Amino acid sequence: MSNLFINRLIALEEHQNRWENFSVIDTNYEETYRKYSQTGLAIKPNDIVWFLRQINNKISLCSGTWGTKQSFAKDRLITTTQSEHILSSSFWEKYSDNRCLIPVTAYFEWQMQRNGKKHKFRIEFKDKNSYFAGICGTKPDGLQNWVTIVTQVANEKTAEIHNYGDNKHRQPVVIQRGNQILWLNSKITNNFDLQKLITQFQSDEIITEDLDYEQTLFG
Repeated sequence: MSNLFINRLIALEEHQNRWENFSVIDTNYEETYRKYSQTGLAIKPNDIVWFLRQINNKISLCSGTWGTKQSFAKDRLITTTQSEHILSSSFWEKYSDNRCLIPVTAYFEWQMQRNGKKHKFRIEFKDKNSYFAGICGTKPDGLQNWVTIVTQVANEKTAEIHNYGDNKHRQPVVIQRGNQILWLNSKITNNFDLQKLITQFQSDEIITEDLDYEQTLFG
């Protein structure tokens, strides 16, 4: 996926109604909510993103930066985690219990045109209560979290849009409502059970818009 998405901000009352034993870890959320609840928060790598994770049997609202730097990546910021490698990778397996949910409205992707130009697409979810699957960890200073977005093979529509680059034909994982509490449950450690929670959102679940579409005489 590209390096931009819209983090949906949810009223604390809605969180409390949705989740049992809900708690807020970062007290700065209310100020951010007042500023960006109508538009959502545009998130780029290294920006602060808001997400939900399970801590001490509570569903907690947390904040962290999008992306992590690790020595094996040679200073490249890692913003995504491939769903196929959560438990098969020696690195990601260490964080496989730190699963989280990121409220999202839309994300953006680039499509390479036949003429060599790139067009920016907005991909918006029809379900306004959508959540990306995420993996989170703590930075070496122990003071701040990082988070990555889990990705999978793209459906036909998003594969057509995301048609170039090292990670082409991929899309973020959106966790279905019935699987959300299970995704946050750190006691689920079996790869088979974990992969069952990862479903692929389909073409009819999204609205796509070519933001660089060039109008012609023929429409």
